[in-house]
Amino acid sequence: MAQKRIVLAGGTGNIGKLLTLILIHLDYQVIIFSRRELKSSHPNIRYIKWDGESLGNWVQEMEGIDTLINLSGKSIQCRFTDDNKKILLESRIEPTRILGEAISTLSSPPRLWINFSGISLFEGVEGLNNEESTSFGNTFLAHLTQEWEKTFVEANTPATKKVILRLSPVLSTKFGMFKELLPLAKLGLGGKVGDGNQQIAWIHELDLVRLVMWIINLESPSALYHACAPEPESNKEFMKNLRKAAGMPIGMPLPALFAKLGAYFKGVESDMLLLTNAVSTTRTLQEGFIFNYPNTQKAFEHLTKK
Repeated sequence: MAQKRIVLAGGTGNIGKLLTLILIHLDYQVIIFSRRELKSSHPNIRYIKWDGESLGNWVQEMEGIDTLINLSGKSIQCRFTDDNKKILLESRIEPTRILGEAISTLSSPPRLWINFSGISLFEGVEGLNNEESTSFGNTFLAHLTQEWEKTFVEANTPATKKVILRLSPVLSTKFGMFKELLPLAKLGLGGKVGDGNQQIAWIHELDLVRLVMWIINLESPSALYHACAPEPESNKEFMKNLRKAAGMPIGMPLPALFAKLGAYFKGVESDMLLLTNAVSTTRTLQEGFIFNYPNTQKAFEHLTKK
């Protein structure tokens, strides 16, 4: 039987690397669209250059593939200046738009298109938000995510099933907040941020890749899923469980003012530290997905032993 082919658009980042590892392990042929010229040393990985804005030779690489996964977008770990806002928006909207246009030209389009999005849609919204929720935040990231998803939904691809996957912060030893927070927790600096009541949604890296593969293998996936653990945790509880996993009983709290100052000097926005983002998933559970790491106790225990 011929190898199934999957395209990862913008697949050179952290999430793309996670997915590539599992896909080649499962003997998929992985085609990665990148803005840079890259060469692969693995027989099951090919890099194809594109600009993420216009049609080109890369379009034919999608002919007859099983799944397209769009991961394109500049990292949100930056200050939201006017210039950065423009880049953050265009780096998501333009690749999504041109991928939809490319699919419409194919004689054998992808069976499935998974477009990554973000739970930032609910930034600052009170109450617990799942896949059925329709009240969104009023922050820059919330508006950006709405525009991104609107572009995806409007793509005219009748022969391709489309799925939005809203991503939460990924717990990993290789990147992201766990990697940054663990050394601080070990030094006794892993206390609550602000009042500690803001909710945090998250997902373990292994549950994320399992979730993506689960969606790919579904005969008829839903149009939207949240990639997060079933229940968010308060920042206070999150940090307490991290300190326990790190073997440090105390943690110096970080007042909101110092969190804002620290974010400023680090070149990021403090909203991601201080605003609540109480997001859960019900649809994945209802359709049969089982999280191996449904709470931070299990997640941190596994990650600190890696």
